[in-house]
Amino acid sequence: EGHKANAHTDRVACQTCHIPYFARMLPTKMYWDWSTAGEKKDGKPYADHGPFGKHTYNTKKGSFIWEKNVEPSYFWFNGSLDYVLLSDPIDPSQPVELNHVVGNSKDNRSRIYPFKVHRGKQPYDVGNNTMAALHLFSGKEPTAYWGAYDWDKAIAAGAEFTGLTYSGKYGFVETRYHFPITHMVAPKDQALSCEECHSLNGRLADVAGIYMPGMHRIPGLDIVGWIVVLGSLVAVIIHGFLRYVHKRNGNRGR
Repeated sequence: EGHKANAHTDRVACQTCHIPYFARMLPTKMYWDWSTAGEKKDGKPYADHGPFGKHTYNTKKGSFIWEKNVEPSYFWFNGSLDYVLLSDPIDPSQPVELNHVVGNSKDNRSRIYPFKVHRGKQPYDVGNNTMAALHLFSGKEPTAYWGAYDWDKAIAAGAEFTGLTYSGKYGFVETRYHFPITHMVAPKDQALSCEECHSLNGRLADVAGIYMPGMHRIPGLDIVGWIVVLGSLVAVIIHGFLRYVHKRNGNRGR
């Protein structure tokens, strides 16, 4: 009560300070690479397990990276997310943002909010530059990827089912997906300290449209500040010198 941090809530979501890390107890999947799927051992699907007891490779789904105690990413967020549709064109030369966090510093509804950013590598239609719809499983159908392990057939079947056109050429593109973090609120004594944001390279260093004392500098303001400090110092020295001279002359008059 009465703590300065409480005044931050007009621009900073409560979750930002009170969820310092997510996946504190159990690991979370941070990366999923579909392009490595389909490998077999002795002609059979297989799986490898990593240090958390989770699959790091699975023939059906590819490769994974799991992490614990993950520091969130931070974005301006007004409660809305925009999504890339299967019919939307993409730019495969850079990671595809499968959903976009809506908000900015000028939007009064927006707050700085914590997110999990899940990264991956997914199939896309090279000819149309669109994300691919996949037919993964349906009994023993030969077009299901988890039956024949044939991406071309699985993508063609997915396109037909969704009413889209498949160019006949596919590839894999890096992707990102943003999950708002609300669960896993930490005990109050584990909430973020002021220094974790108000410092050089603090947690909010990548958030646009903010001025963060302790993290950002305004060169012109720094110059004015130093002028004031040095001017005050000179004034104190002059004042002290004049008092010294006056006192000395006064003593002589006696």
